[in-house]
Amino acid sequence: MHRRHRTAMAMALAMPLTLLTACGQDDTSAQTSPAEQAAMSQPAENAAPPEPPQTPEPQPGTIKDDTDRYKFSYSWPAAVAAIPPLVARLKEESDQKLATLKKDSADWQKEGDERGFDAPPQSYSKEWKVVTDLPRFLSLSADIYTYSGGAHGMSLSDGLVWDRQAREAIAPKDMFVSAGSLDRAARTRFCEELDRQRARKRGSAVIRGSDSFSDCIAPVANSTVILGSASGQAFDRVGFLVPPYNAGPYAEGEYEVTLPVDAALIDAVKPEYQRFFTPAD
Repeated sequence: MHRRHRTAMAMALAMPLTLLTACGQDDTSAQTSPAEQAAMSQPAENAAPPEPPQTPEPQPGTIKDDTDRYKFSYSWPAAVAAIPPLVARLKEESDQKLATLKKDSADWQKEGDERGFDAPPQSYSKEWKVVTDLPRFLSLSADIYTYSGGAHGMSLSDGLVWDRQAREAIAPKDMFVSAGSLDRAARTRFCEELDRQRARKRGSAVIRGSDSFSDCIAPVANSTVILGSASGQAFDRVGFLVPPYNAGPYAEGEYEVTLPVDAALIDAVKPEYQRFFTPAD
């Protein structure tokens, strides 16, 4: 009995010591100065800063709408996707072209029903491509294909220059003083190159006046003008995309005449754009 009493007393005496030890530890942390606490909360000097969030790369854009009555496609490259006002412009054109195709194809199908023939689906496709990307200007060309009935469809072209500083689209031919001034500056070399390509396709030299497709044509009125660059700093190429029937029969397809920029072409450029053109090397 005395032994159990002594054990209980020993335990009672030990408990305050344990409590005092714990309290002593709490007092030590409580006595840490504010400066020391701030230093302990500071990140290590050599810790790497967090990486900034990555901006997703612009992606090419495509709008498609295919039905039993029509086939529609409109697309642009990633370089265009990086320019929201230009994307908005192309989407607006796409909406207009699709609305026209829907109406025309409905009329075409109705005509087929009324006249008793099978009206195949009409189609419209337009694919924009980068010709050259300069510090201020993005030059584009487009391949267009349309089918509205008949024996075959038709291939056409389009061109556009986006001015990043002015935030506006320019038709390439509008960077020249006039269609006439561009024709006069380009005509001799244009006709020589066109005849060289005609001869290659036809297998014989072109003889002026021999038929309706042997004479030269007015460059601007019969083609889509595009602007290119070999240097990547200024425009040093002028291209003329000639559709079928304008320079030869349908079977010959399109012609593409590219002229290196020379002094005569620069003189035909509007003064405000001349510094962005340079003679080709």
